[in-house]
Order: sequence, then structure tokens, then C-alpha cells
Amino acid sequence: QIRVRIIEGRQLPGNNIKPVVKVHVCGQTHRTRIKRGNNPFFDEVSGHTFEIAHCLYDVCHFVMGITGAGGDVCFISGHAVMRKWLLLSDPEDTNSGAKGYMKVSMFVLGTGDEPPV
Repeated sequence: QIRVRIIEGRQLPGNNIKPVVKVHVCGQTHRTRIKRGNNPFFDEVSGHTFEIAHCLYDVCHFVMGITGAGGDVCFISGHAVMRKWLLLSDPEDTNSGAKGYMKVSMFVLGTGDEPPV
């Protein structure tokens, strides 16, 4: 199982915005509730269960893509990235700079594994 916890956002651009986060993992999608403002607090967990061998590469690629070239390596300790701030950017305009930040936790659980505290 892969679990993604969307904790909060900071410094999201725009006025009177209603942010929502969509988590896409191996063909499955989870969408958070719509919040208001530039610093939304979500605290929502998305759990997806599937044959891990088929999509682990995609998840690692996704995590590395979000955290950037100097980012935290995919699932370093205990198969988890815990409470990390990720830089948001526009993939179509790499020169546009930061588009805010999102704090997330992500981890992979195998059969019988306990989630990290």
C-alpha cells in the first residue's frame, strides 16, 4: 500500500483561491476537499493498494520530480518521506519560480508493516 498524507500548503499564489490537491498514483486518483486561502490546512490521507512491483518506479520518479534535483531521495528511511515541505512549480515554465509549498508525508507499506508514527 502507498499512503500519501497531504498536510498543508503555504504561500500559494492568487487571490480568493480555493485550492484542491489531486494525488495520482498508478492510475488511481484521490482528491482532497476544497479549502480556502493561500495557506490551506488539509490533513487528509490517501491510501492506494496495488501490486507494488508494477508502480514503485513511477512513485519514485514522481517523488523525485516533486522534490527537484537536489531533493530528498525516494523513501530513504523506513520507506517513507515524513512531513517534508515540497516546492511547487509550473512544469511547463521552469523559469517562473516557486508557486508555493506543500507539506506531505508519503510511505510504502508491505504486508504486515506498521505505518510510521
